[in-house]
Order: sequence, then structure tokens, then C-alpha cells
Amino acid sequence: MPARSASSSRAVLLVLAASAALSLWCAWRVPLLDPDEGRNAEVAREMAADGDFVIPHLAGLPYLDKPPGLFAAGALAIRVFGANRVAARLPSILASLIVLLLLARTARRLAAMPGAEAPSPVETTLLTASAPLFASLAAYVIFDMPLTACVTAVWTGVALESDSGRSTSRRAAMYATVAVGVLLKGPVMLAWAVGGSAGAALLMRSRAPLRWLTWPPGWLIVLAVAGGWFALALRRHPEYARYAFLEESLERMTSGAFKRDQPWWFVPAVLAGGALPWSLATPWRMPRSGATRVAAGFVLFAAIFFTLSRSKLVTYLLPAIPALAWWSAECWRARAGRLPRPLLAGLLFAPLLLTAGSPWLVRYACEESGEPMAEAIARAGAGTVLYDNCYSPGSDFRLGRVSELVSEGGHVLTSNYVVRYRDSLEARGQWRLHSSLEAAPATDVVVLPARARDAGQQRWGEPLFENRRFAAFRRDGAR
Repeated sequence: MPARSASSSRAVLLVLAASAALSLWCAWRVPLLDPDEGRNAEVAREMAADGDFVIPHLAGLPYLDKPPGLFAAGALAIRVFGANRVAARLPSILASLIVLLLLARTARRLAAMPGAEAPSPVETTLLTASAPLFASLAAYVIFDMPLTACVTAVWTGVALESDSGRSTSRRAAMYATVAVGVLLKGPVMLAWAVGGSAGAALLMRSRAPLRWLTWPPGWLIVLAVAGGWFALALRRHPEYARYAFLEESLERMTSGAFKRDQPWWFVPAVLAGGALPWSLATPWRMPRSGATRVAAGFVLFAAIFFTLSRSKLVTYLLPAIPALAWWSAECWRARAGRLPRPLLAGLLFAPLLLTAGSPWLVRYACEESGEPMAEAIARAGAGTVLYDNCYSPGSDFRLGRVSELVSEGGHVLTSNYVVRYRDSLEARGQWRLHSSLEAAPATDVVVLPARARDAGQQRWGEPLFENRRFAAFRRDGAR
């Protein structure tokens, strides 16, 4: 191996090691945030406990707001390492490292092809790993980092195919990745694959980026994997087809029902802020190489798709960050040959922010986490818990058990599927929430919303735990 190549490999490994260390440190130190992290971790814990890898469950009820991909990965990690915050976050950490490896591998393979152009593997991985949006979500129990790994695998595959021609094994891997992405987050993975390829074709003024989409065996892979799970889910929940395609996907994108609409400048602001400081420092220019035009095509798709969508969250733009970093690395290579030293110093922005802001971050997380309440309940020696018109999934995850819930419509689970299809669940005998406190079984602890603290104090005495969201009481202290 030439000395320069060996040096580049060592530098990439250093970036990977630093990214992994930062993610593991955050995963170990920062409590799981409710509701998102706590909910996703608890669904994974229940899947690990009940062994049902087809239908996810939350509080014992089917949780079909998302496919089972992330939960299954989390369940496997929990079975190996136990129900702790690091295990729950491990799928996202591994997915972030896969993204960096894909970028380095693609840059190195393109550099070895006659006539092909590619940015430095070191610079591409460094820009991606240092992006605040990427660094912060690398240790977060959420669907978007594993989805980012799938999207990155697709666009790097398209880039390689555009430069080196068709490869059956590569196409099979790309379609398998699409299937995994669908199992992670549903039809939006198809939108990324098709829309991003169309954006690349537009910038390249060629149909080459679209040719992989016309390979029938690939769609059979997607149908067998993702479609196979969908068929199994439909056998147990016939209403899921309407929910997944019409209500959860189409309605989310075309209506304001989810109350996630944002102004026109939201997407550029997230991309710029999520990639500071290099998003503003880069001497941006139109992409020159075919691979960078593919990357820019996926960024273009994200900008158009999520600007038009009526449902926008910051995390939705995460899959565009690696492609944007690839584009930025090419711009720097064309302008200065390498990243300037002031920018290299600035790339410490996100890691320094996460480490220097650690005490504040931990305090904030504790306020938004269910772990402190679970720890208070465990210290009190309490066993069973009942939530009265509230719910902390992170507490259930920390305690390692499913609590009883009082909720007439199931809104406390933040599950649109449960709320909309309560009648169907009841008809199949799958509804386990209680209509009132009196109708629920006796438990050691009852948890109320913070606004009901005074009523709970009159009935059970001083709470054993309280914060701005909850008040937990021992029931054996009834007056």
C-alpha cells in the first residue's frame, strides 16, 4: 500500500474512532429523552421481551406508527447488552459509522478508477462526522440515522454505477438497502431512492442514474423483504394498509393534520445550521464530477420534497448531510486542494459543543427524561405502576416492565394508530388501557400529570417524585 494511501486510511480510522467515542460517551452520559427516545427504546425493550419481531408493541398495544426495523435492531442490542440507554442507542451509533465507512469506501474506489474524480475520503468523512446535526443524532434513538445509512448506500451506489457501469451484486445490495429502509421508516425510503436518482439525472443531464431503477430482480427483493413483512402485518391488522399509505404517509405530507408545517426557509436553514461551520465557509460551486452531481441530486430532492411537504422536522433532513458533505469536499478540493486549517479548527465546533455543554445537556435531558422518576420509584421499593392519563415510556424502559395505563382514547401513547383504530383493537381483544382509575387494578404507585398533583396529595400524601410533568404517589399512603 502506498504511503499516502496508508496515511489516508489511518486518518479515516481516526475520524471513525473519534466519532464512535463521542457517540458512546453521549449515549452513556445523557438520559433517554421522553417521549421520542423513551418511546422507541421501550418499544424495542418490549419486542426483546415478547419475541414478536413482526408487530411492535408499546405498553402492550400494537405500535404500528412505524415499521419494526429500528425496534428489531434495538431489541437485538438489548438482548445482548441488557435494557440500558447505550444498548437502545447502539443501532444509531452503528448506522452513523456505516455512513462514514460508505463515504470513505466510495471515495477510495472512485479515486482508483481511470478518469473518475472524487474528494478525499478523509475530508468527506470529517465534514460529515463534524456536522452538528449528524454528531448529535448519532447517539439518539430515532429512525433517521439508520435511514441515513440506507440513503447513503443508495446514492453512493448510484455514483459508482454512473462511473463504472452496471454491477449485479451492487444493484442487489442497493435494492436490499431500499428494503431495509422501508422496514425502518416506510414509503419515504422509496421517495429518497426514486426522487434522489431523478435529481441526479437532472443535474447530470443523463438517464444513467435512473437505470438501476429499471432492474426487475431488485424490485422482487424489495417485495420479498418489505412486502413480506407488510403481508404479515396485514394478516393481524387488516386496517394497516389504509393507515400506512393513506393516513401516515400521504396525509402527513399533504395536510396540516400533524401540525408540522414550517415556513419556506426551513429546509435551507436546517441544512445550513445542521452543517455549521462548513456549510457557510465552503466556496460552493456547481458539482463537476459525476459522483458529486449524484450527491447534489439527492440534496436537491431533499430541498424540493421537504419544502413541498406539509410535515417537516429537523431530523428529516439528516440523510442529506453526507451528500452535502461530499459536495463540499469537492468544492474545497477544486478551490484550495484541501480543507484550510481555520476550517479544520472550526470542525471541532460540534464535538466541543457536545462536551463543553455536557452538564447543561444532562440537566436538560433529566428534565425531559423518564429515568429520574423510574429511579425514584425503584428506590422506594415499589413494584407495579399505574399512569392516570399520562405516560412516561422512558420510565417503563428503565424499570423494565409494562405499566398499567388509564386513558379513554389512548392519546397518552402518542400513537396515531392506537387512537384512530381503537375500535378495531378492542374487537380483536387487544385493547388493554383502562377507562378510569377505579377500573384499573391495584398497583404500588400511581403517576398523575403534574397539574393533578394537589388532588393526588389530598388522596395519597406527599409525592415520592415530582417534576414539571409528573407526580408519583405511593398508593399505600391513601388517606
